[in-house]
Amino acid sequence: QHGQILALSLLFTSIYYSKDQHGYFMFTDFFCYIPSRNPKEVQYLIDWYFNMELTMQYNSSVGGWTGFTPAGLITAAKFNADKHDVVQRILERELVVKILCSKTVISVEPNVSLQTVEDNVLTLECSTLDFYPKHIRLTWFSNGQEVTEGVTFSDVLPNGDWTYQAHTYLTLTPGKQDHISCMVQHASLKEPKIYNYESSKNQTENYIIGGVCALLLGAVFLCGGLIHYKLRRRSFAIKC
Repeated sequence: QHGQILALSLLFTSIYYSKDQHGYFMFTDFFCYIPSRNPKEVQYLIDWYFNMELTMQYNSSVGGWTGFTPAGLITAAKFNADKHDVVQRILERELVVKILCSKTVISVEPNVSLQTVEDNVLTLECSTLDFYPKHIRLTWFSNGQEVTEGVTFSDVLPNGDWTYQAHTYLTLTPGKQDHISCMVQHASLKEPKIYNYESSKNQTENYIIGGVCALLLGAVFLCGGLIHYKLRRRSFAIKC
């Protein structure tokens, strides 16, 4: 029903440092790796290159630098022993996850349900679950006209895994049979989606109509079978 947030890597900046006239240089790539919908699993990575060779890497899931070359091993050990560098990387990860990584998450279509709330007053609930990004618009319609009276909205609530949920409620007038629908507008949708509400009366009528159609269809097949049987029996009698 709804999309999934796929694992992805985001390269959001590179810094180059020239060393000398022979073309030796150092540069770093900063990455945001999102393996799942859980923000706690986001990894902040820094690849450190010297003369086009990967010398060391910082990985927030490891909690420090890892050297890959003799020079990288020495530099990584110095950085890991530097308390200021350790604190700086932790703060960088928090900013990266909050400001940059969250903006790269693939949009997720909301899972929508329209149902009756059991209460003294007949109230409909339009629920949108597990969607991303946060902004969403829910609108009630009665007979094609927007409804504003008797409508309440919940806050957009975070689920703790990048996604959100929101609910809206419509109190119906007793005895009034309108065509009620809930329209959902979200960034994950190419166009607004409309969900129609069917009352229990309409559902019962649909079940009755479906049952009658099934009985009529069964009667047709039964009559056809009897006619076919009689024709075959008659043909057999004539041959005899």
